[in-house]
Amino acid sequence: MEINKGIRAKIFFLFVIMGAVPFLILITAGAINTISELEESDKQNGLLRNVIISEHITELISKNQAVLKSLAMSPTVIRYLQQPTDTGKEYVRKILHDADEIFADGNLTALTGADGWQIIRTDNATLVNLKKRQHFQEAMKGRAYVSDIISSMSTGKMVIVIETPVLDATGKPIGMIQRNFDLAALQDFAMQLDDSEVYVVVMDRTGRIIVNSDTDGGIGISSDYAIDNSYKFILDRIYNSKGVIRIDINGEDSLATYSRNLDTGWMIVTIRPYHYIMDKVYDKAAKAVIFGMVMLFVGTLAAYLLTIRVTKPIVEMTEVVDKIVSGEAPAEKIEVSSDDELGQMAAAFNKIRSERDAYQLESELDKLTELFNKKTMENLCKMKLKTFNENENSNIFMAFYVIDLDHFKEVNDLLGHQFGDRVLVEFAKGLRKIFRPNDCIGRFGGDEFVVIVDSLPNMEVVIRKAEQIKQIAFNLSIDGKGHFVTASIGIAIAPQNGRDYDSLFASADKAVYHVKNNGKNGYYCELFANEDDDD
Repeated sequence: MEINKGIRAKIFFLFVIMGAVPFLILITAGAINTISELEESDKQNGLLRNVIISEHITELISKNQAVLKSLAMSPTVIRYLQQPTDTGKEYVRKILHDADEIFADGNLTALTGADGWQIIRTDNATLVNLKKRQHFQEAMKGRAYVSDIISSMSTGKMVIVIETPVLDATGKPIGMIQRNFDLAALQDFAMQLDDSEVYVVVMDRTGRIIVNSDTDGGIGISSDYAIDNSYKFILDRIYNSKGVIRIDINGEDSLATYSRNLDTGWMIVTIRPYHYIMDKVYDKAAKAVIFGMVMLFVGTLAAYLLTIRVTKPIVEMTEVVDKIVSGEAPAEKIEVSSDDELGQMAAAFNKIRSERDAYQLESELDKLTELFNKKTMENLCKMKLKTFNENENSNIFMAFYVIDLDHFKEVNDLLGHQFGDRVLVEFAKGLRKIFRPNDCIGRFGGDEFVVIVDSLPNMEVVIRKAEQIKQIAFNLSIDGKGHFVTASIGIAIAPQNGRDYDSLFASADKAVYHVKNNGKNGYYCELFANEDDDD
């Protein structure tokens, strides 16, 4: 057989690979290192932008609160709230107008009495009753407060309210002074920090957009201050006060650096679409590839000359081995996939491999919902618990949710099993949306689901996720119709409820029955026994 060409081709290819592999490793390692460096640089730059904007917010709020506090301590204002007169009203009105002139920002100042009715507005708009507004209720508790975005009852515009209570000599609240702040100055300030690759989004505590510097994309904030909650989903992925996450935003893979302003509770997010990072990586890699291709050509030529010299003894030895094999062993018993000695070796290994027992791996997924099945969930939970128990950080928790859909049997009986299957599939899709990729979601069979969430910094996240699960079930819609099922959710926490799978499952399962026996449609954990089951 023709061994010469096969041997030489493979040796030559081997030498080429020996030169090409280190080159490819260097290119890959360089690209990974470049990505890491650029990500770290973007993280630091993003945090710096966030700090600048946060300090600017604090400065704006502090200036307003300082003036409002000064007004609230004015004897004229206090006296007027206690004994209102027409003359006193004019004095107070002048004081409020003078305060507006200090800022010259077009925002109004207003005085409200203890009954919730506005008394004076510097914009002369309709006076309204603010008794049910949170900022008024906070003022009546004697606390200064900065609201999230709300709709003005007089003008209908979306505004931020900064208020300070007015106290009498005994410290009792007798009214409040507020400024309705449209934050146009903050939008302008954020635009100054914007560049072609990075934009800034500021959200209040409810997820509404206060500032969005991405006007080039046509999604900047409007005069109504973003009733659109396009970025609210980011808040569901944030568990800490600051950090960096990689997330899909407006259809683009992006790096989001976030931090929270402690004075207002607003979240500041600096966003860089990931393709800007990769563009720089590709540019550096292209230059490295050009240089490497020149070196690879030189190496290939050297490999060819070396191959001619190295393969001569190998070919001779191969011919001898081939004769021995042909004379002493029936050729038909040896399955050869190629015409050289490497093919014979491969055939031998293939034969050994073909004689091994074949094992069928059990499917890891539930066929209907494509979630993990019961056996896989048990194994994953035990692995996570092993890692959890080896972790010495006592401030990290692990949550185990057991979810049972209420009224599912009635759905099956009345609408059929196929419709019931659609309910299970839609509920599974909802679970996948609210949990992180590394969280484990599974179906134990029937209408019972299990979710395992680890690396939790506090219990508030556990409660928030339980509330989201409950809402998924309650709002589930099939063919435009809804309210088919609700969810009873049992929760167990590691390490408080145990450190092994059986203990956690038993605790969560017991909690499910507690919810079932107390009206269903809720969640319960014995650690939260003092709270309402569905709260």
